Amino acid sequence: MQKNEQDLIILFKQEKENLLRFVRSKITGISDMDAEDIVADTLFNVYNRLSADRPIENLLPYLYQSVKNKIFDWFRRPQPVVSLDAVEVGAQLQRNELMLDNRAAIEYIVEQKELALLLKNALLSLEPKQRAVWVATEIDGYSFKELSVKWQEPIGTLLARKSRATTKLRKLLQEHEQNLDRGE
Repeated sequence: MQKNEQDLIILFKQEKENLLRFVRSKITGISDMDAEDIVADTLFNVYNRLSADRPIENLLPYLYQSVKNKIFDWFRRPQPVVSLDAVEVGAQLQRNELMLDNRAAIEYIVEQKELALLLKNALLSLEPKQRAVWVATEIDGYSFKELSVKWQEPIGTLLARKSRATTKLRKLLQEHEQNLDRGE
């Protein structure tokens, strides 16, 4: 094995993770396997070039430029054709049917965002101690026992605060629901 080949192997071991990060930074959404394929293919080509030609002066910049060229090749490769008439796996609907009726999904997303905003505003209308115990138990997942120790409050006090908070939140959400039914 020649010196340049040994240098390449040592350099690759040192730079492998950086090369993978470089690939991932240039191609958004690339799978780990595809990124590794690009780096491995580059290493193979550079290694073969070392055997065939004269030595490479600056191995690290050459390696990164080779990876960059492989990334360009990756973008140039033919993309698989997606048939709109094909059946979506698990959905038993054709892709074109899924694409046509996306209004329901959009309406659902809008409703969820509105509900989240409503809940946030309702939480902000609670007294701070009620809000804190409700958020800690419902969102953060704390138990009343953990909160009792952490806040040095009796469990009964925390239960009462959460009960009052839940009652007020239900009332606010029901009022909003009634307003929606009336078209307000």
